[in-house]
Amino acid sequence: MQTIETYLKQYDLADIFTETSKSYLRIETFSEGDLLCVTGEPIDRMYFIVEGKIKISAASAEGKQRILRFKKAMTVIGDAEYINQREVLNTIEVITDVVALSIPYAILREHNTTNTFLQFLLRVITTKWYADSKSASFHVLYSVEERFAGYLLSITSDVSDSLFYQEMRTSNLHDVADWLGTSYRHLNRIISTLCEEEILARRRGKIIILDVERIKEKANGNSYE
Repeated sequence: MQTIETYLKQYDLADIFTETSKSYLRIETFSEGDLLCVTGEPIDRMYFIVEGKIKISAASAEGKQRILRFKKAMTVIGDAEYINQREVLNTIEVITDVVALSIPYAILREHNTTNTFLQFLLRVITTKWYADSKSASFHVLYSVEERFAGYLLSITSDVSDSLFYQEMRTSNLHDVADWLGTSYRHLNRIISTLCEEEILARRRGKIIILDVERIKEKANGNSYE
C-alpha cells in the first residue's frame, strides 16, 4: 500500500483537490466479497478506487442482483450520488482486495467546489455513460460465446504486473447464464466446448481459465469494463 500523496500523483488526482480537502482524504481497504455500498442505502463519502477490482450490480424487480459491469483502478464511486444527493444507485461488491481513497461529501461541498473538480466529475460521469453504452451494445450484438469470454476477462485483475484469473464456481452458472441472456444448458455447452479446446477446465466445482490469450480472441477485444 502506498501513501495518499503517491496515489494522487499516480492517477493525476492532486490538482482536483484543494489543500484543505486533501487533509481529509483517508485510505480505506476492503476485502474480496465486501460490499462497499448497497442499493438504496445512504452514502456520505466519495471513493476513489486506487487498487483492486469491483463489481457493479443493480437490483431487479424480483430482488435479484443483475451485474452491470466490472471496474478496476482508477474509478470513482459515489459521484452520481454526490451530485444528485440521493441514496446509493447500484451495489458495489469487491472482487479482488481494494484500496480506496475516501473523502466525506460534506468536505467536498464546503472546501472543494472548484471548476477543476466539477470538470473532473463531468469527465467521470461521461466516461461511465460511454462504458455503459458500449457494454449494452456488446450484450446485444455479440454471440453468447463472445459475451461469456468477455465476462471471463472482466473478472480478472492485474496483480504484481502479472495476470491473476478468478476461478468461477459452477454453482454461479445459473446467474451468469441469466445475465448473459441465455439458458444454463446452452452456457454449459459452450463451457464444455471450451474445455475440449483446452481453453477452460472444470476442477472441483470451479471453472478455471487455462489459456487467457485464446479467451481474449474469443471475446474479440471486448469485456464488461
